[in-house]
Parts: sequence; structure tokens; C-alpha cells
Amino acid sequence: MSKQDEQRLLVKIATLYYSENKKQSEIASLLHLSQSFVSRALMRCQKEGLVKITVVQPTNIFVSLEKALEEQYGIRQAVVVDVGDNPTNAQMKHAIGSAAAHYLETRLRPEDLVGISSWSSTIRCMVDEMHPQNIRAAGVIQLLGGVGPNGNVQATILTQQLAAHLDCPAWLLPSQSIEHSVEERGRLVGSPDVAAVVSQFAEVNVAIVGIGELEPSQLLKNSGNYYNEDMLKLLSVRGAVGDICLHYYDAQGKPVLSHEEDPVIGMELSQIRACPQVIALAGGPEKRNAIRGALEGKYIDVLITDYPTARSLLKNELA
Repeated sequence: MSKQDEQRLLVKIATLYYSENKKQSEIASLLHLSQSFVSRALMRCQKEGLVKITVVQPTNIFVSLEKALEEQYGIRQAVVVDVGDNPTNAQMKHAIGSAAAHYLETRLRPEDLVGISSWSSTIRCMVDEMHPQNIRAAGVIQLLGGVGPNGNVQATILTQQLAAHLDCPAWLLPSQSIEHSVEERGRLVGSPDVAAVVSQFAEVNVAIVGIGELEPSQLLKNSGNYYNEDMLKLLSVRGAVGDICLHYYDAQGKPVLSHEEDPVIGMELSQIRACPQVIALAGGPEKRNAIRGALEGKYIDVLITDYPTARSLLKNELA
């Protein structure tokens, strides 16, 4: 991860302490950090020249924009990354993934049961940026089944790699994401191997998710296993703007399929909303409406996104 990822957190802590007069204990609670970490960070700010009389905010750190997003949508924290001018899709995913890796490495606790939506190239970038940790989390759970012929392999590797970084067990979800029918979904969810994982979704206290748009990503298209044209048309007619764990919602964040219509095996939207900490990784202009829908639906506690997308999410920036 880059020096900028560390600076972003240092500047955030310093701003809350020196400019907003918050106590160290309040900052620790707000940012999900230990008080000792906050204390050390404040000392580093002084040593590195980030704190003088006022907080020195580098041009590529966007604390004011992050605060505006937090206040507008009522989320715990926004992390806005600098992606420069005209970034490629790969560069954007890498920047968001790097920031997410730093966020996790400074926030996770030994007792955390971590869920991961394991079919996301941005989450894959995050896991690639992480280093082995000494916290030994309670476990890592795959929140969405693998997709297509190669999907199960990639989802398994991603889940197991994160578990290895956190020195903890991994629970794999032995199913596809989208089953052939609701009846098939019900049969699989009732099987012992799948039920053993799905039953733990309600215990997850840190969920790491991507946000998809209505049009399937190239990664999903290449898998050969995604909704057919008729289902995509139905989702569009019902106003779907995006998905989390392949469960689709509209612009207000309301699910567009009932449980009786949804063939997906993955953490339900109601479970995502109930999870104590949901960290969403998403960026790019094409995902603006999907991200806003997730924010309006109160599914997200922490949003990690890029600067142009963050600006577009503010009410006074809407066209």
C-alpha cells in the first residue's frame, strides 16, 4: 500500500482532534480504532509535519469531501482516494483496493468474523495489497457462491488468501451464485454443506462487499453464468440500479425481487443492513447510481471510492 493510504488516516485523525476538538476516545470509537493507535497517530502527525498550528491537508487527501459524504448519507466513514486524471479502470480498482487494505489492517480485531463477497476484482486488488496480520480473526466467510466454471476456483482462492492474511479459518460456500431456479436454491440452501455456511451470515460483524450495476461486469459475463436477458429486463422494469452480493435494489435501496423470486445464494440485503460494519468498495462514473442506491438503502457503513465518484454523490453536485 502507498504512503498516501497512511497519510489519509493520519490527516483524518488529526482533523478530528485538532479542528473538531474530539477526544481521543471519541475518535477511536468513531473510526473503529484503538485509543492507543489514535494516540500514536497524533504523535506521528506532529513528527511528520502534518500538524503545526492547523492540520496540513495534502492536495490528494480529501477530508472535507469525506465529511460531506458522511453527513449527507449518515455513514460512519467515507474514504476517498486520489486517482489522478483519466485513470484506467485497473488503476481505479488498484487505488480503491489499496485504501481498503490499509483500512482493514488498521481496524480489524481478533474477535471479528469477516464476510467477503468473493466475486469482485476490486476486492481482489484489496486482498493482493494486504500483508499477513498478527490479529488472528475469528474467521473469514464467503458471502457469495462462486460463478461459472472458473468462478468457484477464484472465489475459493480469494477467501482462503484473506483468511491466510488474518491467520484464521476460512468457510467456503460450495454453490454457484445464481442457481437455475428458486427451487434449486432452496434445495441447496437446505443441504448440510451450504447450510453450515449460510447459517453463519447473521454472525458476521464485518462484511466486505463490492457494488455492481445492472449491466453485468465483463468479469461476470466471461463466467457464462449470470441472469438471462428476460431476468435483466425484469430487473430493469422494476427499477434496479445495482446489487450487493447479486441481490438487486432500486434507487431508494429497496429490493426489486422478493425472496420467492430470487435464485441467488448469498448474504441477503436484510442481513447486510443488519451487519454491524459493512465496508463497500466501488468507484467509477458508471456505478454512481448503484452506489447512491446502496447508500440510500442504508446498507453501507464505510464507503471506499474515488474522488470523481465521491463528488458526484453529493447533492449539490448532481446534474
